[in-house]
Amino acid sequence: MNEQRIEALLERIAVALERLAAEGTTRAGVAGPQASENACTESCTPVDVAQGAPVPGPSVLETFLDSRGIQIKVAPADDAADQVIDSLSLYLGERYDGLSGLLLKIKRAMQTGMPITESLKNRSQQDVSSACQFCTRLHEVAFLEQYQYFRSPTYLIKAKTTTLPRAQRFFGGQWLERFILQKVKAVHAQVAAEVGGQLDFAYLINPQIILPNGDDFELDILAAFGSSVYWIEAKSGDYQQHVAKYSKFARLLGLDYNHSLMVLTDVPDDRCDALSSLFSMSVCNLRSVEETLLAVARNDTAQQGAAADGLSPAAER
Repeated sequence: MNEQRIEALLERIAVALERLAAEGTTRAGVAGPQASENACTESCTPVDVAQGAPVPGPSVLETFLDSRGIQIKVAPADDAADQVIDSLSLYLGERYDGLSGLLLKIKRAMQTGMPITESLKNRSQQDVSSACQFCTRLHEVAFLEQYQYFRSPTYLIKAKTTTLPRAQRFFGGQWLERFILQKVKAVHAQVAAEVGGQLDFAYLINPQIILPNGDDFELDILAAFGSSVYWIEAKSGDYQQHVAKYSKFARLLGLDYNHSLMVLTDVPDDRCDALSSLFSMSVCNLRSVEETLLAVARNDTAQQGAAADGLSPAAER
């Protein structure tokens, strides 16, 4: 890749970063629950979402893992590009049904940077719009080196993939984890609003941990709403080989069926129900993950509120 080409790619990335930063709120200096959530990771002191003030004491997730003999080896820090990745991830996740074919072609071609074509003939106008907008945004941040859409009568997308490591990570599964994290944040914001804003929030994404037996392990997402902890794993490919391992790990964490979630991209609702009945995890898809987590979190906060009032959950009901 020559110097002029590299400079052009870097310029497109810089422009995209500026545009997306202008559209969203900044991570610091913004009052309210969403700003606190954007700034709060496990490496931070837990934050009181309503007041934005530090909460004294150790991190709830660090304490949780330590009590189970699990050490945090590496907790990735926030990245300056997270806002761009989150925006792309949310767009893809919310339109996954219409974009899954295009995504699969990109993933297959990106190892060698090969070109792809995607026919949109006989597709709905919504799917055509989603595919074109997604490719445009990918091209703006150099996740596609080239992109062109041919209108009627061909209705054809032509694009060239890239071997850039950041793009490889995004298409390889990062988009799914970042999509789910945003759904976790949305659920927390909603539940916090329902209980008057007094609900602490912390999360870890992709932490490398050391198990009690010395084995290394990597989590996708571990989050805490108040004193309730939720573990979420996401799979965009074959999941069968992971189910038994995850069920065993859920027992190590001491988390029950409701607090251990596996999110699968290409599995219908009825199969999610079947898998959930067989293993000690709640299995859901992209459409149901937010609703599933919201139901559990509401029940948890109701129980926490009852305990704070000196009542048992049964007495509260």
